[in-house]
Amino acid sequence: MDIAEIRKKARGAKRQEVSAPPEPPTMPATSGPDMSAATPETAAPADGNPLDALFSFRSDVALATEESYLQTLRASDEERIEEQQEWLTFSLGKEEYALDIACVSEIIKLREITDLPRVPEFILGIISLRGIIIPVFDLLRRLKLGAADVTSSSRIIVCQYGELSAGLMVDSISQVVRMDARSIEPPPSVLTGLDRDLLEGVGRHQGRLLILLNLQNVLNVQLI
Repeated sequence: MDIAEIRKKARGAKRQEVSAPPEPPTMPATSGPDMSAATPETAAPADGNPLDALFSFRSDVALATEESYLQTLRASDEERIEEQQEWLTFSLGKEEYALDIACVSEIIKLREITDLPRVPEFILGIISLRGIIIPVFDLLRRLKLGAADVTSSSRIIVCQYGELSAGLMVDSISQVVRMDARSIEPPPSVLTGLDRDLLEGVGRHQGRLLILLNLQNVLNVQLI
């Protein structure tokens, strides 16, 4: 065997030693905790990568999503809106009153009113509205505040509460406002009897006081 062939075999043996991976050292047995008893949440992955264990999380923990966050906000807004109530405001004399808009059917201009005999003085008579006979109240008289002056701004508010319905003549219509239930106070304690029964309360809106009427009692002609 010549020198060139000996060198060739030596280089081949050296490359084989470098490519072979070293055997892992044998760890001595210790008396530490048994890792085999680890729970599924804390146990390391099968491949033993500590990074995988560090970034792993429990699958039973629900994370908040953008959709669930928006749903929570919408539910909060809907709950706040449900606490608000819309009121139709109008003028009687120098004061501003309001009725629950849910009980208002429509608002019409004054028209010919047919008198009725032997009725309370606050009932002006009746009108025919699309074939339906409706009594018309002078709301100012109903509240015992005098008689209303009929002007071009006067309107009739057609209302209904259960089986009771009537048209309420007012001086003028203002607007529809939305008030939170927390901004409504009970009628003043100085009011008693019918004066208190006809009122739902007093509302505050943009620095104004609105007298809220109890429509059920207003339409009840037995309360006089």
